[in-house]
Amino acid sequence: ILEDDVQIIFERSSRGMSSGAIFTERLVLGMAEASKKQADVLYLGWSGHRDGNFKHMKASRGKKNRLIRKAEYVWTTVAYVLWPEGAKKLLAAARPMNQPVDNFMAWEAREGRLAAFVLLDEGDTDDTWSGGIVTQLDFTGDSDIKKSDGGDQGHDPTEYLAALGA
Repeated sequence: ILEDDVQIIFERSSRGMSSGAIFTERLVLGMAEASKKQADVLYLGWSGHRDGNFKHMKASRGKKNRLIRKAEYVWTTVAYVLWPEGAKKLLAAARPMNQPVDNFMAWEAREGRLAAFVLLDEGDTDDTWSGGIVTQLDFTGDSDIKKSDGGDQGHDPTEYLAALGA
């Protein structure tokens, strides 16, 4: 799924400009790795927490995969691969859908109900909170739809918080 504001050609963290050829090469490698891990979703561009910079989850031990990492809470849905099993899980849980889809998908991953991974570009490091093989064209002012990250665009960041039962 490529949203209308996805950008495939952009300046990468390392090694110059991205291209269709780089996108395709990394996508093929990443999908093969994600399939081995029975992924439900693979984020091609992302912002948030993932293995290497988890906020709450514990990092995996040993050598880290250089292509994909487990997502803890990723809120950018500019481009992703959604496997049929993942789509079924999301549709079953979305009754009703009462929040932005990026929050919903991220929460399902955070709660362990969606096997979500991020695809790394060659320059993505553990000290960054965003990355991937695509980027978002213009995040600020690109839509009249409220953003789930709140304050960046003057929206209420608490509007979509998940409430825990007592």
